[in-house]
Amino acid sequence: MVAQAKSEKAESVVLTFHPHPRKVLFGKDSGLELLQTMDQRSSALSMTGLDHLVVQPFDLDFARLKPTDFVREVLVEGLGCTTVVVGHDHRFGAGREGDVELLRACGEAYGFNVVHIPAHIEDELTVSSTKVRHCLQDGNVTRAAQLMGRPFCWTGQVVRGDGRGRTLGFPTANLSATEPDQLLPAEGVYAANVTIDGPLHPVPSMVHIGPRPTFDSPNASPTIEVHLLDTPSIDLYGKTLTVAFEQGIRSVQKFDGAEALVAQLTQDALQARKLLGYGGTETNR
Repeated sequence: MVAQAKSEKAESVVLTFHPHPRKVLFGKDSGLELLQTMDQRSSALSMTGLDHLVVQPFDLDFARLKPTDFVREVLVEGLGCTTVVVGHDHRFGAGREGDVELLRACGEAYGFNVVHIPAHIEDELTVSSTKVRHCLQDGNVTRAAQLMGRPFCWTGQVVRGDGRGRTLGFPTANLSATEPDQLLPAEGVYAANVTIDGPLHPVPSMVHIGPRPTFDSPNASPTIEVHLLDTPSIDLYGKTLTVAFEQGIRSVQKFDGAEALVAQLTQDALQARKLLGYGGTETNR
């Protein structure tokens, strides 16, 4: 789309919706599992050379727009489109009644071109958000990254935990999702690169998702904990961390006390550094 806009000496625009249409249409029953927050989406798109990102507020009135009304009011009168680029399975308008053939007919009526992008194939697999979600739900963050073209990222705010990690020599930041509908990978321990309060230099880290069976009761709530491997102890409370998952290390396990857990965490840290390409040994500070 960016290349097409340059060839036409036009500006490139992405139109997206917020809140997610399923959230508006189905509420608590939406089963929504977001692969990106709006901030993540905006950041990813900004790196493509895009000129404008338009976020259309989505509500029930907007959801009732018929496909032809959507084209006229939004694409033609609102954005002044000369070319509309859509994916292979694109649907639009009330009830998802609009398809690429209708869009082409509207283009002929209003004077805009339609570019229909075919499905993207990766290792003989058609890439889709559903397939990415299945990879993440299986804990296969590496495969998810191959399909997405970049590591899967999850964003949370640091909240106070019980401080046990610090007593073990592995201080952790406990995260609470900034967007409650974000999809979280399967329970386990992962190697990840973490940025703090924005697109700063990523910090090599290991991440634990799930219960802490060595110390907690069987009914304890799962946690999301990040241990920064290469940063002195700093106060992270209230800061926003974005976790870019690179590779899985192991499943959640119960150990016979603190000493056995620390021994495993030491190995986990070494493995995480190796997987992230940092090498060396773990230093607890």
